Amino acid sequence: MDTAEHTAEQSSQPSIDDIGAGEQPWEAIDREVSALRRLHGDAICDAEKCRDFNRRMSDLLMKLEDAGEDRLADRVMDALAVCSPKTGSHCDNSERMKGILERLNERVKERTEEMAGQVGR
Repeated sequence: MDTAEHTAEQSSQPSIDDIGAGEQPWEAIDREVSALRRLHGDAICDAEKCRDFNRRMSDLLMKLEDAGEDRLADRVMDALAVCSPKTGSHCDNSERMKGILERLNERVKERTEEMAGQVGR
């Protein structure tokens, strides 16, 4: 894949910065974590997707830190500590990362429900 194709593919992937009209920030974070879980599954044997996954996790970390969500940001930092993109080899920590992402997804869903409850009051 050449650089232009890769850039076009990246731009077609929704990201946390693409909050839709009327969408709450937590809905966007939930959507991004779900997208990252799918991307990680695709990235296990693809170095370019692995680097994209790592970049998007870093973006998510910054968003969570900016929002003051330190506990969730810590989980993302744990994931980034495990993630080490390599060219030409299989992900050594794919199962561990899968578990981290599942737990992160659960925590984001819990937080989304908490925030929805506070808005409904």
